[in-house]
Amino acid sequence: MVRFAAALTVVLVACGADEGPRASRPDASGPASDASGSPVDASVGVPEASTPMEEASAIDRAVTERAAVDIEEAGPADTSVRDVTSRADAEAGTITPPALDAGFDAPDFGGGDAASNGATITFESIGAAGWFPSRRDPAAGACDAFQSSSCCMAKANITSDALTPWDEDLIMSLRGPMDVKQMAVYQPDASNTATWGLVSAWDATSPSLPRGLAFDGNNTEKNGFAGTVGTECLVNVSTSDVFACGPGSNPYCPAPAGKQMHRGWSGSKLFVMLAGMPHAGKVPGPCSTGTGGGWYDAPWIGLSVGELVRAGQFQACQCYAKDQAKASLADGCGQFNVFEVVNDNNQYTNLEVFSTNMIGYAGYVGEGPCGPKCDVTKLGPEVDLIDKTNVREAAQGAVSNPGKGPGAAFRRPSDGLRYFVILLDVPTRTVQLAMIHPRKIPAAVATLLPSLPAGISASTIEAVRALRLPR
Repeated sequence: MVRFAAALTVVLVACGADEGPRASRPDASGPASDASGSPVDASVGVPEASTPMEEASAIDRAVTERAAVDIEEAGPADTSVRDVTSRADAEAGTITPPALDAGFDAPDFGGGDAASNGATITFESIGAAGWFPSRRDPAAGACDAFQSSSCCMAKANITSDALTPWDEDLIMSLRGPMDVKQMAVYQPDASNTATWGLVSAWDATSPSLPRGLAFDGNNTEKNGFAGTVGTECLVNVSTSDVFACGPGSNPYCPAPAGKQMHRGWSGSKLFVMLAGMPHAGKVPGPCSTGTGGGWYDAPWIGLSVGELVRAGQFQACQCYAKDQAKASLADGCGQFNVFEVVNDNNQYTNLEVFSTNMIGYAGYVGEGPCGPKCDVTKLGPEVDLIDKTNVREAAQGAVSNPGKGPGAAFRRPSDGLRYFVILLDVPTRTVQLAMIHPRKIPAAVATLLPSLPAGISASTIEAVRALRLPR
């Protein structure tokens, strides 16, 4: 049950909140869920420890600690009226954004660090049928998953196993410290499945001109995104497609004061972000005044099902868990901690290594933090992927599935830049994660990097999916 502790959370607090006490968390190298990937139903008495505490990230515990769960006990389920909409894709107006007409100029952002060997973790056979609670307008919704005086949750039934729920509308969250230079999102062309188009883009050389992107958190909705995210600050990144929150919205989200909410990216998608993650003192604009916070100096890149972000991740009525009083079960709509440094200010803290895991109704896939045993001071600067069994450079890219952890961890790029590549491919049920040094781009993906063109072929997507770095 790990939620990214990096920077993309949901429409969270932007700055300086007290994180509360932390639970200890030893390294765990195996998946916490049943290998079948079957949904966890909180109603059958699954203990709160069904997802191991050692795998719980800072955000997981923040949900439990902060959310004032003042909710009445649910009454009998309404079995006569069900939410027959099985996917968040059925939200009115959800479409693939139109492709942009130009890519990037690929400027040289510098960086004097040694070129590294790159890293990949490939997740296969991802997706499961099941259900999660989806928020509804209390005045109009069918509340067959949960109902109280102030909270209405309907069952969103998922019948497919094709990358579900990560084929849903997803919003990215970024937690600092982080220095972002470029962002690009590609999706399949609706009229030509052999090509993928650039649908969203942002570049530090023209930060005030995002294309197909919207930012929220840390005052970015007012001031724009300049590229840096200070330690313990949170920024959400979504499409520029406005989602009309308020009465009658489906899934329901309260109308925010003075700003708009947005949709994420649905279906297959490829995220590419060029960024570095220097330590806290090297990134301006911190959202904390001390070093004792559980998110201090702990960058995070995360993906969440869009309705979780729009409804408010730390609210008492949201889709994160089936039982609204047991957020720690994390068996709801889904959050993917793609690259997360975990800082619990205890003996398990390691600020140099990412953990990577998916949580939701389909169970837990991935692994938690490596802890102090992954001592990167013993590794050369060329190492991006660490074999957790021997704390050496992994022999090749790691492969994982719902029944097996990757056994490897990404190394935080505290010096220099990396391309962070996140491919979610629905037809193959594959999630491919990669870190690539700008000066050591594999020939197989040269049609994508560093140019980030306006369009790429399906063969380029296959080349990304087939990467097994460092070999």
